[in-house]
Amino acid sequence: MPALGDGVRTAGDIGMYAQNFLLSLAARGLAGIPQTVLGVYADTVREFLDVSAELKLLFGISFGMADPAAPVNTLRMERVPLQRSVVLHDTPGVLDRP
Repeated sequence: MPALGDGVRTAGDIGMYAQNFLLSLAARGLAGIPQTVLGVYADTVREFLDVSAELKLLFGISFGMADPAAPVNTLRMERVPLQRSVVLHDTPGVLDRP
């Protein structure tokens, strides 16, 4: 990520790109997972990939074929209801639909 301004908008753009990349993988029968821990090792990653220190590392994305039988792939996170995490203004009933 280039260091532009406060970085918030650039980070948002990169996050949206990453989400679309992950969705495109899924549409092709592949799987992917963002690896944010790589940011802790940014200098090592930069050195290995010969990337300028001027660029910031937000995350990497691991991707390939998923192994549904692997124990790690059986973990399911609970989700909060949309009513607890989304606020809609002047749209009565939208979250009441099944």
